[in-house]
Amino acid sequence: MRNFYILTLLFYLVFTPNLAYTLEGGIEYDGVYIDYSALNYNQWRKTADYNFLKARNAKTENERQMYYSRAVGAYQTMTKINPFDPIVMATIGHIYGKMHNRVYAKAFLDRGLNLDLKNPIVNYYYGIFHDDERDYRKARKSYNVAFANGMKANYDLIIRLAVVNAKLGELENAKYYYNLAYMLNPSKELKNKIILLDELKK
Repeated sequence: MRNFYILTLLFYLVFTPNLAYTLEGGIEYDGVYIDYSALNYNQWRKTADYNFLKARNAKTENERQMYYSRAVGAYQTMTKINPFDPIVMATIGHIYGKMHNRVYAKAFLDRGLNLDLKNPIVNYYYGIFHDDERDYRKARKSYNVAFANGMKANYDLIIRLAVVNAKLGELENAKYYYNLAYMLNPSKELKNKIILLDELKK
């Protein structure tokens, strides 16, 4: 019977993000502890990454939120095994942002930033958070850190920098990043954006 309760608690740890967030160090039930160090970190990563990918490719919002919930639970289990991975912390923050939980999103993004201030993935996810919050200056600042620290060839980041600079009225900067994006992945749409920016500057 005791083993059944332990398995039940583990199930909620994976599928209930709020529970996973509140647990620190281990779970105790009737004097029995779950030792997080005994859990397989790589297996939890596979589970987390799988559900994160499924969320990104989901066809409906309900399906997306379901997979985000599963992913965030698994990522949080990883933080119990290793609490010093800034990318995992930032990924949790990013997912909470997509789940419309601003408080948890910012808390985990801050934890990631505190672990590695210049980490490109952490700053990339923080930029997306600021972007979603329509704080474009902060978004650009975070994106610039990501760009300067290893993501200069990341197409999505470059497009985001182009868009956020355009929104801030920095048309020359916007054109610079659209040109970079065009060099990575030429398209008629990007070419038209560059032409439009040239027209706007006249």
